[in-house]
Amino acid sequence: MKPTRQSDGLTGGSHFSTSGWVTPTLVALVCVGILSAAYQRGHGNLHRMKTIVNIDVPPPPVTLGPGGQDPIQLTRSVTTIGKGLEFVSATLLPGRGMNVFQITAMVPGHGEVPLLVSPAISDAPNILTGKEDDANGSASLTLGGALLLPWAQHLYGTQAPTPGLLQTAWQDKLLYFPAAEEGSTKSTGGLLLNRAADSIKSDVIPDGQYVEAVFHPGNFNNEWPSTVDVSIRAELTAHALDMTVTAKNTGQTAVPFGTGWHPLFAIPSGRRADAELTIPSLKVFEVNHRTGRPTGKTVSIENTALDFSRAHGAKLGTSALDETYTNLQMGLLSSEPRAELRDPSYNLSLRLIPLTSNITSLHVVAPQDKPWVSIEPNTNADDPFGQEWGQPEDAGMVTIAPGATMQWKVRLEIKAITTPDNYLP
Repeated sequence: MKPTRQSDGLTGGSHFSTSGWVTPTLVALVCVGILSAAYQRGHGNLHRMKTIVNIDVPPPPVTLGPGGQDPIQLTRSVTTIGKGLEFVSATLLPGRGMNVFQITAMVPGHGEVPLLVSPAISDAPNILTGKEDDANGSASLTLGGALLLPWAQHLYGTQAPTPGLLQTAWQDKLLYFPAAEEGSTKSTGGLLLNRAADSIKSDVIPDGQYVEAVFHPGNFNNEWPSTVDVSIRAELTAHALDMTVTAKNTGQTAVPFGTGWHPLFAIPSGRRADAELTIPSLKVFEVNHRTGRPTGKTVSIENTALDFSRAHGAKLGTSALDETYTNLQMGLLSSEPRAELRDPSYNLSLRLIPLTSNITSLHVVAPQDKPWVSIEPNTNADDPFGQEWGQPEDAGMVTIAPGATMQWKVRLEIKAITTPDNYLP
């Protein structure tokens, strides 16, 4: 047997690759490929070759939030290094009428804390589906902070010719709106809950960020008497979140309009009974407990269990709340009324300030067994087109003339109940 050469360290294959056959062989292969392609093209088969050779790689899945649009998060860097309260982020859902899905703050001793009752953002698409019970966007009222328009709170009516719709009269026109549920004569939350924004812009501002979304709902699918454009702007800074809604009548006839916000403010410690509430009012709208509708009258609640008017507030205790406070009073050192929710265990205070005079009431909801409070700054009361009011304007509805605008604005402030000695805000 002839011994194998090992001295040069080459196998038979590697010996061939270093020989003079490499270049001619590669040239021959290229030529064969060119001739084959030419033959196939001449017989109309080139496209079939491409189909075989070019493997289609599917694009990565597109991740979109509720309503088909990605959530928008306003963020800012913490500046107090754990010594003071600061807003950190605000997450909004442009695909769901700019629902303020979550607000977070840096709380000394507790880290970044969520301030609204909401699930994880990854779970939102499974809740805000736009289908079945959420077909009209009503699931938005169960989390975060939904914006309510072209009316706030409840709207009552009679069955319209179209199944699922209710109707009521305004001036010489009929208004249409979806029933809250089958057989109900009530609608809740307005007509923007399930609408997606038509345009969005965002940018930085001193100490924070802003976002503005524009909606072109027209006449809300022929349910409202004129067309409107709506812009919603949110501005986040260290100690304030400003929310502004501007509605413009782009049609040829007047249109009734109301606006509100339905934030579910969390009590982070979970200690509801110790939480403190301030509501700058001594009157609430009277309600007919048989029908659930307002009577059009106000009643005094001074020195009752519903009185939270004291500057430092009163404890929630174990009582449930579901009242609309009106005749809002200005603060001693301010030109606006101020509502406040305090969690002493976290040394945390959230102050809600209406900044436009058309916000005439605060609807307050605090379930007896839940660690949250909703404080709604609304322009209109319940059932604003009901006969109990005389005129819708008496219930807070605003009539917007053609070409005119209406603005609604509120501010949410965060501050410590007591200021640490080593921190100056």
